[in-house]
Amino acid sequence: MKLIRSAALFLCFISIALAQPAPPPIEPQAPAAALGVVGGRNNSYSDRIPAEQLVELDAAGDKFGARHIPDLSGDARGAVIILHDSAQHPAWPLTVAALSDELPLKGWDTLSIELPAPATAAPADGAAPPAPSAAPAAAPAVGAAAAGTEAKAQARIAAALKYYVDAEKKNVVLIGFGSGSIRAAEFLRQYAAGKAGNFEPIGALVLAMPLQQLNGIDAELPKILPATAAPTLELILDNDAQARIEAEARRRAVLHQRERQYRQLHLPPLNTSSDPQHSLMVKRLRAWLQKNAMTPAADAT
Repeated sequence: MKLIRSAALFLCFISIALAQPAPPPIEPQAPAAALGVVGGRNNSYSDRIPAEQLVELDAAGDKFGARHIPDLSGDARGAVIILHDSAQHPAWPLTVAALSDELPLKGWDTLSIELPAPATAAPADGAAPPAPSAAPAAAPAVGAAAAGTEAKAQARIAAALKYYVDAEKKNVVLIGFGSGSIRAAEFLRQYAAGKAGNFEPIGALVLAMPLQQLNGIDAELPKILPATAAPTLELILDNDAQARIEAEARRRAVLHQRERQYRQLHLPPLNTSSDPQHSLMVKRLRAWLQKNAMTPAADAT
């Protein structure tokens, strides 16, 4: 009897369950809205730094952000424009931020600017690949897009330099990381050729983890550097074989400029737990700036 009663209860539960309406299908959730990006980078850095450090610059109608920290020491030694690497931003940890946080304490006015993401030959997301017959005609368009991107980057560097000229800063150093390095060198090449505006002399050039070539810039870095002439420091933070080969090519490219200050320093690679390494990077860079790139007034004190 108990067995029959249990079976009856079981059948009753099944009937109730079958009578219940089926739950609505779970709709796939749309991906969360991406954080604001500018030029392919997350620009939420603007939420993490004081508002008084944020400035907006204008390069012929192209408005872009920058982070400015004035000299905090009271003993001014010069000014630096910092150019970030691809997929980074003007407050990127361990690289740009390491300099922006430290150099103002030692007499350096710093301005780190937002740069457009370098163009690539890959098609845009969602774009259909061109038909085989259209491939030859598409190639110049890719080159034109890359050249346009680099022209935009150069205009932004010029706007940053003008910012300092308007503030009556007489000596400015360009510091670039990765793709920012070749952009800095290309700007200095155009500047030396009189194609980048009539500004006060740029005091020096610093290349950190330099990129040897960039889509949209005609020449590779070893061909650009001899036309820059300014005192130059290279911080080589990658110890792989290719980095050493490229560094040697750059060194050989300027060997004939015997009067030029050109130095390469090999430092440990940076990573998320490399506080000692990035402190070493800042220390070596600052020592070189003090010796080779200070304003005459500061050098005399």
